[in-house]
Amino acid sequence: MNKSIGGFLLFLATALYLLATGLIGLLNRSNFFKNLVNGGEIRQAVTAVFKRGNLAETIITILSILAIAAGVFLLLKFFGIDIPITELLLVVLAIVWVIFIIMIDIVYPLSKGSNFVDWLRSLGSHLMVLGAILLATERFGG
Repeated sequence: MNKSIGGFLLFLATALYLLATGLIGLLNRSNFFKNLVNGGEIRQAVTAVFKRGNLAETIITILSILAIAAGVFLLLKFFGIDIPITELLLVVLAIVWVIFIIMIDIVYPLSKGSNFVDWLRSLGSHLMVLGAILLATERFGG
């Protein structure tokens, strides 16, 4: 993996973004935290497709845990701690992230209407995360 300052910042930012996204998804299940965050991107994406209910909450929990795990594994991989399932998890996460991009950047804006500039910002940040995940994998860039 590229050990440049830019590479370090990209992977650190991506790991922190994934950790925060996962934590917001999990914390928003609690009544105490429900109004502290606006649902987070995972909740918005899932509820845009599945509305609210037990299935949606299960999917939100799974995606949140996956995001947290991916953030941790990205950090570990960057610092040279290689865990055998890291590669598999990152490839699975890349596939899930593409689905996430479709849900949050295509389905959700179509269902709610969206400001074009906000949509571009959201799409750009999601593509940066996907790029960093792909760079971290042996198969696509690492």
